[in-house]
Amino acid sequence: MILPKCENIYNDSKKLLKKEGFELLFSHFGEFKTSKINEFISDIEEYLTTKKEPKKIIKSFFNILIEGLQNIKNHGEFSANDQQLAYCNIVSSDDVYVIHFANLIISEKLGALNKAINRLNNTDYDGVKKIYLDTLTNGEISKKGGAGLGVITMAMKSKNKIILNNTPINDKLSLISIEINLNKK
Repeated sequence: MILPKCENIYNDSKKLLKKEGFELLFSHFGEFKTSKINEFISDIEEYLTTKKEPKKIIKSFFNILIEGLQNIKNHGEFSANDQQLAYCNIVSSDDVYVIHFANLIISEKLGALNKAINRLNNTDYDGVKKIYLDTLTNGEISKKGGAGLGVITMAMKSKNKIILNNTPINDKLSLISIEINLNKK
């Protein structure tokens, strides 16, 4: 039941991202094994190099991508049949790259995630940097090894608000999606 529901959400997300003026560059649904992550990163590096993007954009893009994929791999929950279902879509327009990550999460954790993202979205760039430094210095490490730096890093590198959505999958799990916009100029 979880797999078809997640797959439908993924397919709907690709349709929504294919807005007029946007091109779907990369997309993957399923588990993010190390080999898939390496392939994904290699393909994106080749694409960005071909497009002759400035080094600053490439660096920010990769920081966001690595943090998002690490969040999926390290913090994504497993379904009852032991699958870590997730997806990543990347689209491009003339002005922006949109990087869209999604993974399963225990529904009880949604409140804390919403609170953290709202905090980032309601402060300016200098405030986000301060949150980053405070978390780096004083952050508590979760059971899965994170201090919340990944989402903060994505906000800092994109210099845009993070768009968070969630869809209940069953009584315990939700599929969260995080959309990061990276301006090309």
